[in-house]
Amino acid sequence: MRLLKPSTAVLVGLVMTASPAAAQAPATVSPADLAFEAGQWALAIDEYRKLTAADPADAISWLRIAQAQRGLNQFALALETLQTAREAFAPEAMVELERARNLMALDQTDAALRALEASEHLGLRALASLDDASEFEALRSNATFQRVYRAVRRRVFPCEGIAAARDFDFWVGTWEVRLEDGTLVGHNTVSRRDGGCAILESWSGAGGSSGTSINYYQPSRDQWRQIWTGSNGTLIDISGGLSDGVMQLEGTIEYVAQDRIEAFRGTWTLLEDGRVRQHFEEFSLVAQDWQTWFDGYYRLTSSP
Repeated sequence: MRLLKPSTAVLVGLVMTASPAAAQAPATVSPADLAFEAGQWALAIDEYRKLTAADPADAISWLRIAQAQRGLNQFALALETLQTAREAFAPEAMVELERARNLMALDQTDAALRALEASEHLGLRALASLDDASEFEALRSNATFQRVYRAVRRRVFPCEGIAAARDFDFWVGTWEVRLEDGTLVGHNTVSRRDGGCAILESWSGAGGSSGTSINYYQPSRDQWRQIWTGSNGTLIDISGGLSDGVMQLEGTIEYVAQDRIEAFRGTWTLLEDGRVRQHFEEFSLVAQDWQTWFDGYYRLTSSP
């Protein structure tokens, strides 16, 4: 294998990383940002004006001044400052969002909706602002606002719009898990996470074992994948998908203590009574056949 000579930039980066002074230097936060984060609007404006006086092209400081002015109910003044921020090339989507908030506060609903539409077209991702901004309360049922909101949400949480990413939802919930004979073997909490892009499993065995799996749909492969780690040293990596209402995943199981890897597969089946059957099988090289590794029945104790 031929080793490549690292670039000068890489070498400089390594030296800087290794420097004790660089490692110990604390991150600095400007007084303007501290005041802004504390909601001390007047103080924040004064501090940001010091920054814009030193650098009139400081677009973010202009944007923050406008936001602080809105916090002080200086809506018309905030609109003027937003124009300055725009000329300094502040993020256009945020400028339009701020314009919409101020325009709504000034009862200019039509202009506010146009600003919101412009903000979305410019790639707005500030979903929390759409959720939390009090200025938009009167717009919640407005068709234009709802259209903008859906578009921004799709941008922030794209997995919510992928039908196959919901295939494993029947497994989401808080469960008690028993064997077919009724023996309690553990409890499992399965939750949708990360905007619907992942399903997280947290297992607590009756005997004290634990385990965690991350499950996610891969659009590029049109398949689901589960990666599991267990306290007893089992590592599972299986992939597949939903077929005839049954989630079927296949791959390998690795036993850390034994330094051994075997073929492995699992199925999840939603039963008519609302339980979910989880059936794992391992391929036996001795028997040359699949043998049951675990066969458990999930009973829902708490809905998602």
